[in-house]
Amino acid sequence: MINVAICDDVVATTGKIETMLQNIAKRNFIPIDTDVFWEGGHLVASVEMGNSFDIIFLDIEMGEEDGITVARRIRKIDKKVLIVYVTSHENYMLESFEIRPFRFLVKPVSEEQMEHCFQAACEDISSTDSYFRYSYQRISHKIPIREILYFESNRRKVKIVTEKENFELYGKLNDIEKSLEQSKSVFLRVHQSFLVNYKHIEGLGYDFVVLNNGKRISISEDRRKIISEQYCVMEDTFYVDK
Repeated sequence: MINVAICDDVVATTGKIETMLQNIAKRNFIPIDTDVFWEGGHLVASVEMGNSFDIIFLDIEMGEEDGITVARRIRKIDKKVLIVYVTSHENYMLESFEIRPFRFLVKPVSEEQMEHCFQAACEDISSTDSYFRYSYQRISHKIPIREILYFESNRRKVKIVTEKENFELYGKLNDIEKSLEQSKSVFLRVHQSFLVNYKHIEGLGYDFVVLNNGKRISISEDRRKIISEQYCVMEDTFYVDK
C-alpha cells in the first residue's frame, strides 16, 4: 500500500490530483490510500501524530504557511518521505532544493506527467529494503522482500523461495497475499498455489511466467486474463506463446 498525502489550499486542485492518482494507481494495479489537506499546518499535525506517508504532493504558495516552510517542518520528523512540489511558481525551484524534493511539477499537470512521477516514486520506494516477517518452530524470521522469488503453497505449509535458499512456514497463501498488500512490492497470484514477485518475472507466456532464474510457473486458466492485463500494464511489451 502506497500512502499518499495531497496538500493544496485550492479544493478543486486537490480533487483533480486525487482523481488522477486513483486512476493511475488502478491502471498500474498499485494499491494506494490518499489523504487530502487544505492547510499545511494540518498536514504537519497529521505527521506529528504519527501518520506516515510515502509520497506528499505539496503546493508551495498557500495561505498562512507556504509549502517550503511546511516541508522543512515535515523533514524534521520524516527524512525519507518523497516530497513532490506541484505549483504554478517555478521561481521557487532553487529555494525548494534544500528540502530534497523528489520532483517539481508545474501546473497545470497532465495525467501523463503525474503518471511518470508516480511510477518513478513507486520504483524508488520499492527499491528500499522491506521485510517479510514470519514465525516458524517458535523462531521469528525476516526475509528481504526483494529477495523473494515466489511463495508456493502445499496444504498447510508454504515454501518461500528466494534467490539463495528456501524457507518454510505454516500458513495460508491468501493470508500472505493480503499481508503483502501493505508492502511496496507487487506480487502476482498466478495460481492458487503460487504467489510470484513481479520484480523477478523475466517473461510471460500464454499459460506460464518465466522467472529470472529460468524457472517456469504455470498460470491457472481462470487467472490468465487478469495476469496478462497486469503484466501488460507494468511492461512495455509482452510475449504470448500459446
